[in-house]
Amino acid sequence: MRLLLLNDDPVRRHQWQDRAACQDYDNELFFERENEMRVVRARREQAAKQVCAECPVRAECLRFAESGPEVFGVWGGTTQRERAIRRGRRRRRRI
Repeated sequence: MRLLLLNDDPVRRHQWQDRAACQDYDNELFFERENEMRVVRARREQAAKQVCAECPVRAECLRFAESGPEVFGVWGGTTQRERAIRRGRRRRRRI
């Protein structure tokens, strides 16, 4: 008998995170600090995106972030603003 694990299985759902390139970095690289200046935020986000660019699970990470649970931070090589723009475009296409 074969055991079939579905995508909604909580054990398998986030296994991709074990292979994420970001796990060796401080969370502060990926999340905005309180009162962070724009130029500092832009540099930090660019550095985070460079980590994401080399990540073997970038697509899974972006899919996770866009599914709703992660509003803040850089996920899958996108900022929260970029994901909001992508959501808006998808909504407009449905109309």
